[in-house]
Order: sequence, then C-alpha cells, then structure tokens
Amino acid sequence: MNILINDGKILPMTTSEGDNLYFKGYVGIEGEKISFVSSDRKDALNFVASHPDARQIDATGKIVMPGLINTHTHVAMALLRGISDDVPLMEWLEQHIWPIEGKMGYQEVFDGARLGILEMLMGGTTTFVDMYPYEEAVAEAAETAGIRALVSPCPMDFRMDHFENDWKQVQKRFSSSRLVSMWMGPHAIYTLSGEHLQRSISLSKELGVGSHVHLAETQTEQNNSMAQYGMSPTEYFEKAGLFTTKTLAAHCVVMSDHDIEILAKNGVSVAHNPQSNMKLASGIAPVKKMLDAGINVSLGTDGASSNNDLDMWEEMRTASLLQKVSTLDPCAIPAYTALQMATVNGAKAIGREGELGVLADGALADILLVDIEKAHLYPHTNLISELVYSAHASDVDTVIVNGNIVVENRKCLTMNAQEVCGTAQKHIDALMAK
Repeated sequence: MNILINDGKILPMTTSEGDNLYFKGYVGIEGEKISFVSSDRKDALNFVASHPDARQIDATGKIVMPGLINTHTHVAMALLRGISDDVPLMEWLEQHIWPIEGKMGYQEVFDGARLGILEMLMGGTTTFVDMYPYEEAVAEAAETAGIRALVSPCPMDFRMDHFENDWKQVQKRFSSSRLVSMWMGPHAIYTLSGEHLQRSISLSKELGVGSHVHLAETQTEQNNSMAQYGMSPTEYFEKAGLFTTKTLAAHCVVMSDHDIEILAKNGVSVAHNPQSNMKLASGIAPVKKMLDAGINVSLGTDGASSNNDLDMWEEMRTASLLQKVSTLDPCAIPAYTALQMATVNGAKAIGREGELGVLADGALADILLVDIEKAHLYPHTNLISELVYSAHASDVDTVIVNGNIVVENRKCLTMNAQEVCGTAQKHIDALMAK
C-alpha cells in the first residue's frame, strides 16, 4: 500500500534537542518504508503524481510521529491483570503469578497476548520486546494483529525443556517474518543456574541474536547475589559472559557506580520500567546517572499484572517526573529525552537504529497520528511538552505498522476488540476456578 500523510505537524525524532523538532509537512509511504518526509508541498504533489492510487490521510490537527517502542513486557500477562496487587516482588511471583502461569497453555498465552497487543496498538505502541513461556504463541498473536514484536523465549531452571522447544518453534515458524524477530530471554540471576545461563549465551552466539534479561530489579536480588556469589548481579552476568552478545537489561534499579561502568563499557542497553518498579516498591533506577554515563536507556511497561497497564505515554511522563523528584533536579529527563527513550532509544536497544523510532527516508513505516485537538492539550505552546506531560493513549487516532494501517479513527482494524476481551475474560475465569 502507498500512503500520503498530509498537513500534519511532523515530529521526526531525528534532530537534537534545541533544534527545530517539528514542522508542518508531509510523509510518503511506499510499501513498508517511508519514501520521504518533507515540509515542501511539491514533494507531496510529486508523490501523488507517481502514485495516483495512494491512500491519502488528512493529518490536520494531528502530530505525526514514530511509533512507540515498548522494550520490556510480558504481554500475555494482560490476562492476569489485577489478580495479585499490593505485594512484594518475590511473594507476588512465587505465591501468585507462577502458580497460575503453570496452568496456562498455548491458547491462554495466545489470547492473553492478543489482549495486551490490542491495548498497545490502541495506545500507539508499534513494537514490543517480550519475554515469556510460549513465545511462539506471542509471535503468532503479534503477526496476526500486525504489530512488530521481538520475542525472547525464556530459559528458567524449572522449564528448560519447554524453552528448548519454544525457541526452535519460533525460529521455524517466524524466521522469515517481516514483523517478528527473536532474541534469547535468560530470565534472571535468581531463576537460572550457571549451566542454563551458559546454554542461553551459547544459543545467542550461535544464532547471532541478542539477550533480554531482568537485571538488578530489587535490593533482595542484590543481597542474595552478594551472599551467593560475592558480587552484584551485574558483575555476575559480566563474568559469565552474557554481555559479550548484544544485551537489553530490564529494570537496573539497584546499581552501584561500578555496575553502571560495566553496562557502559559493554554497550548494554537498559529498559527502564518506572511504574512497575514503583508499584512493586522495587526502587528508583538511577536513570540520569546511566544516561550521563552514556548508557542507552529505553522505556518498558513490564507486564500488565505488575503495572497494571501497557501505556507508554504514562511511562514517559512517570520516567521524567520520577527522576526529577528523586534527584531534586527539575531539569532531569526533559520532555524530549523522555520521547527519545520511547522511540529512538528503543530502536537502538534492539539493534534497529535508523529503521525504527524515527520518521526518515528509508525507515520502516511505523507511524502514529496523535489528535491534539483536545482540551487537555490546549493551548498549543510546546508540542513536545504536551505529548509527554499531557497526552494520553486515547489521543492516538491512527497507527501504521510496516506500512499497513492497523488503527484508524480509534478503531483497531486487525482485531475484533469485543471478541478479544470476551475471550480473555473466559480464560481468566476458568484459570481462577482451578
């Protein structure tokens, strides 16, 4: 499909803070890629002349920007939203989440993933990075819904056989997919023996893929690592060789200056999950310190059972405000930095810099139209601040992924929302009854 987006406020995310960050203009899409981004109407007229069948979208009153990239979630946990709130992380996992997850099979994960994907698409997330059992089911849900997904089959000591089957099935079914790709997802220091961690690292190297891992999420994790290994989780993973492959580390809350140096030295990207960390009382990640050290910090929601939503707009706002109050510095994480964390930094974290997270010639056409004709976004004085500090997921009007319109006029075109929600409710009712 060829698409021309007309008369929008274009936010390309390709310029540095302080430059002209947005302008009125046009975006042309040929197939799955952006063919031009311009403020010159002549470029739009030339595009129409050479593509007379192009679908034209009027973006008057809307911001046109790259799709959001959620770099850490467990999307199928949307099915478990609200089943266990207001408890500490390990109690939450061991006494509530893992027991019910043990009763979930392929179909429950598939339908839970559809629920989470529906929420993400409606809120403008066009790419997500996942970690869960049955990543084959998550990949299937993503492809059928038309969202971009990086799935991470998840080795854990108590389900290694399942992991071995899962990554092979993902590779077999989705190796040529335009939307789905795969990394390894070694779960965490407290769920993986050294032997099983080495299996994951070996597979990453063998397949030429990265690793997506939970790292330094709580003080308890830090204390147990020091007691068992005499080193922090970050030091342990470096010594084990995890960082010899491209690594995306989720959380990174309990970080010493030395830990930060290790991440910077090894080019490890961080997926910051401010709302999940707050809800589970894990702490506040030292994001400003990490950014100052040159670490690429992106944004994730974590799962919808520990957040309890998949709203990247809330994560942007919370990430900025949390750093300001924790450092007592109102300049910490300015609005444009928060937008970068949700777009260009996310693309860099998954090795897709220049392809995703920007509006630029030749980039993949993952694009949002955000309706700014809303009372809570007026008056228009600083559109960047309005997006980060005032906008909501419900302001997203149109979503394009890989050149295909998947949400239009606030309606998902690839899924029946009523059916997705109803099916999810039947699954959780059955699981809770067990």
